[in-house]
Formats: sequence, structure tokens, C-alpha cells
Amino acid sequence: MLRRAGLGVLFGTVMVDMMGFGIVLPLLPFYAEEMGASPRWVTLIIASFSITQLLSAPIWGRFSDRLGRRRLLLIGLFASALSYLLFALADNLWLLLVSRATAGAAGGTLGIAQAYVADSTEGEERARGLGFIGAASGLGIMLGPAIGGFFSRFGLGVPGYVAAGLCLLNLMAAVVFLPESRHFRSGKADASKGEAATILLWAKSLFRFPLRVLLLVYVLTIGCFTSMTSVLALYAERVFAMTAADMGLVFTLAGGVTVIVRGGLVGRIVKRFGEPNTVRAGCALLALGVGAIPFLADRWQLWLLVPSWAAATGLIFPSLHALISRNTDEHSQGSVLGGSQVAGGLGRVVAPLAAGWLFELYSIRSPFLVGAAASAVALWLALRIPAPRDHKAEKLDPTDRWTGPVAAHEPRDLPDTKSP
Repeated sequence: MLRRAGLGVLFGTVMVDMMGFGIVLPLLPFYAEEMGASPRWVTLIIASFSITQLLSAPIWGRFSDRLGRRRLLLIGLFASALSYLLFALADNLWLLLVSRATAGAAGGTLGIAQAYVADSTEGEERARGLGFIGAASGLGIMLGPAIGGFFSRFGLGVPGYVAAGLCLLNLMAAVVFLPESRHFRSGKADASKGEAATILLWAKSLFRFPLRVLLLVYVLTIGCFTSMTSVLALYAERVFAMTAADMGLVFTLAGGVTVIVRGGLVGRIVKRFGEPNTVRAGCALLALGVGAIPFLADRWQLWLLVPSWAAATGLIFPSLHALISRNTDEHSQGSVLGGSQVAGGLGRVVAPLAAGWLFELYSIRSPFLVGAAASAVALWLALRIPAPRDHKAEKLDPTDRWTGPVAAHEPRDLPDTKSP
């Protein structure tokens, strides 16, 4: 497992990136309208983030396989700081659009952070490390809106300066405390030897078994989750007369549960039951949690239901990413994990649009039922997930202060005391 200093900086990198996203997103429609934006302009500016993030994730991953994780993470942090500075300085819609597109492109570095963890962990410890990355993302999204709301009283552009400052502080911490990942320090990383050495091989690798099953499960479960969250407030308003403040508390509770599960519990659960069973349990919990929403009779029941789908995502996504990583050779971690971000991005883009269409044109309950069905299909597919490959654990340098032999599956090299 990564030493605390390295993992702390990596945690901060992801948290600050998502915190910046959360800081500016709630203010963005108001900021754009001040510049005369129409509703179509507002949605275009918001969508630009997801579009460029989806397109950039595999590019970041492929370059990180060749140039190293640390260098690309530093570039991503600098690009994020620049994007938020542009947001703060924007005085027209085109500059605002460029700022959000740049932020999305910089946000494609999440796959690099995951690859960094994959480089520095072995076996079941990988899900634990990836759970920390997921917890950082959730914590950033939780804290960002509160920070943005506080500083917006001084002007809608001011939160952009705050986000830029946080990115620069984290950049300086990464320069000082974050080393290159283990495979690149050892000189063993060679992207030309990996299964994703070329674009064609990379595309083929994503469709081989079991990666194609893992990615399908990812698309279906993240689609179920994002479709539910995109219409939950509208449903709760119509059925339970819940307000925006009520929904803010609902999502805060969900975020808190997710952070706890990803940051503290998923590693222990995976260690006992394994990644495939953890994914299956999460899919079942997600299907039940989302599918039960249309049958609730009172708002208090919704509060009881929130931890179910929040915990489900905390179990599914770190375990899936660990399985994707463990079924990929060490030379292609960035490329394949970046490809998984493309799959996830498709789910995040398509599913909310479909949910909105179902909600408006068919039934306000239908998005939840369809989402639950998608998660049930994911559970059926998850039954085909094999146990991860039992690669021979690579011996770690016991003097390496960043990794070292910190788990039972990372054997310590003992000096040979026998006489020749």
C-alpha cells in the first residue's frame, strides 16, 4: 500500500479537483445568465465539462503509461488551476465555455490517479487504495458547493479564484511530496510491451473477457445511479413536497455514507469476500435501493433508503476499478483505466437524458424502475466475473519509503545469513 504521505497527496489531488468542480457548478447558471446566456448556452457550458473529460481520459491514461504518472498529474493540476482562473476572469460566454472545457479536460486525470494506486499496490489492497480515491472524490463534491456558496457573496467570479488557489497549493504539495509511481521509479514500465501498445490494441483490450463484462457492469450501474440522482429532486418535490434545502440534506447524507464506505469499509469487505462478490452485493443493493423509491409512502422512508444506494456505489465502483486493474498488465494501467472512464462517462451522459425523457413523457416513477432493472442486469452480468488473476506478487524494495512491504502479499526480502 502507498505510504501515508504519497497517498495523502494523491487523496488531496482528487479531492481538490472535484472540490473545484463542486465550487463552481451551482453558481455556473447564474454566472452565465449575468453574461446574457440563454438556457441553451447554459446547458452547453455545463455539458462541455463532461464532454472534454470523456474525450481526454484515455489520452491522459496513454500518455501516463509512457511518461509517468507524477508528471501528468502535475500537468493536470496546473491545467485545473488555469481553468478556474479563467472562470474567475471570464467576461463573456466564450471564455466561460473555454474555462469549463479546460476544467473537464484536466479532470480526465482521475484515471491517472487510479493507475498510480495500481502501480503501488498488489492484490486485494488495490480495492482499498482505489476506495480512498473514490472517497476523495465524494468528499470534494460534498465540500465544494458549501465553499462556493460562502465565497459567492463577494462576487460570482470569486469562487473561481478560491478553486484556482486550492489547485496551486495542491500542486506545490505534489511537487514536494509525491514521488513517481513504483513501476516508473524501478524502470520496469514499458508501454510498448503492454496490451494497449497501439490504439487498435487498446480498443481490442477493452472488449476482451473479462474486461468487457466489467465495463458493461460499470456502465449499467453508474447509469442507474446518475439517472436516479438526476430526477430524484423532481420526484421528491412532486410526491413529498420536499424543498431544495431538504434535497441538499439528502445528498449530503448520501455523500457522507459513500465517503465512509469507500474510505474505510470497502477494503475490509473486499479482503473478506473478494472483489467479485463485493460487486454483486453492491449491484443487488443498488437495484433494491433505487427500485424501492416509487413505492415509498412518506418522506421519512426516503431518508432510511438513502444509505442503501449510497453504500452500494461505495462498494461497486472501487471493486470494479480494482478488478479492471488486476485484469490488465502493468504496462497498460493508465490506458485501460482511462478507457474505463470513457465507459463511465457514457453512462453519466446518456442515462440522465434518458431519465429526463422517461420522467417527462411516460411516468415520474419509470426512471427508477428502469434504473433498477439496469442494475439487476448488471448483477446478472456480475455473476460471470471470474476471480482476479493470481499474478505472482512483485517483490517490493524494503528500503523504499513510499511503498515497502506493508502487506502480507508483499513479501519482505530477508538477507541471506547462510554461509556460501
